[in-house]
Amino acid sequence: MNQTIPSSHVGVKINEWYKMIRQFSIPDAEILKAEVEQEIQQMEEDQDLLIYYSLMCFRHQMMLDYLEPVDKYLHRPTTTELLKKIETSQKKLSGMLHYYSFLFRGMYEFSKKEYLKAIGFYREAEQQLFHITDDIEQAEFHFKLAEAYYGMKQSHVSMHHVSKALEIYNQYELYKVRKVQCLFVIAGNYEDFKCYDKCLPHLEKALELSNELQNARLISSALYNIGKCYGEMENFEKAEKYIEKSVRISDQAKLNNLPHSMFTLAKYLFKQGKSKCAAEVSNKGLAIALQQGDGLFVSLQQYLKALYIDAIDQSGVKNTIQYLEKRKNYSYVEDIALDTATVFAKANEFEQSHFYYQKMIETQNQIQRGECLYEI
Repeated sequence: MNQTIPSSHVGVKINEWYKMIRQFSIPDAEILKAEVEQEIQQMEEDQDLLIYYSLMCFRHQMMLDYLEPVDKYLHRPTTTELLKKIETSQKKLSGMLHYYSFLFRGMYEFSKKEYLKAIGFYREAEQQLFHITDDIEQAEFHFKLAEAYYGMKQSHVSMHHVSKALEIYNQYELYKVRKVQCLFVIAGNYEDFKCYDKCLPHLEKALELSNELQNARLISSALYNIGKCYGEMENFEKAEKYIEKSVRISDQAKLNNLPHSMFTLAKYLFKQGKSKCAAEVSNKGLAIALQQGDGLFVSLQQYLKALYIDAIDQSGVKNTIQYLEKRKNYSYVEDIALDTATVFAKANEFEQSHFYYQKMIETQNQIQRGECLYEI
């Protein structure tokens, strides 16, 4: 007869498992996950711990979704399936479990580019933050807020949170992945401030750390971000070279950031007048976005087709803007309104150009007022 294992023992092991998840140490996290699953079968009944286990399975899968090829763990429940399981237990949550459920749900919404929803869940998590005494968990919370506010172009708020997160991560050697991600957010905010001289050194440091880690996802992201910075400086030729490298790595490793990279590469090719090559990249990017179920980049690739291939199909452009505004993805609205206005201006269609410049200014005002963060 097997001896019953105390739930406190399993709880300690789940905490160790979570530590490996936060360090993005996939082999160690996989070992601990397997051990926890085995011990839970022999554990004394503890409903709170079973919920904690379900939350950690969800967080574990989000780690894999970020770092691993999209088809590597097809035999496991998806984050969406795991989320449904957690939500059925929502009424039973309290204290620390409430905190993790809101934090992880916010991370899930962020991964779907639903930035407003993500911030809403992070704010709910913040109400339970007093239950959390661990330094690294405090850093995780600040990093996640920084990332979401960056996505909404709330740059000053994002910088406040990312500096707090990085200050903690810098005290620990084992959190290099998070340090790299913090550098991405800092650089992205500097890019939004148009401080490109401050942006590039952070990205070059991120690339150096990513190469040390030999992490394909981080290397591809670092190359992408360097390329995007050069693109913002309108050095499209240099931008193209970096983003091509990023696309190659993501394609070989079958990473879920590939639709994003292919959209930006196609956009910069179109801007250089390399229409044939750009159309090929855009079509491939659209196919991959459809395959991955990435609605945002399906819509954005359709926008490129409407603007550059279909000789400015305004209904296609407006469909994408409506899609983005509905989801409050204002940073993309700002970018494509400017690009559309520029294309119309080059075609001497000044009335239409003015319309899209006005759309860009209207969107910038929404971002600056912070209206995009609230449901009224």
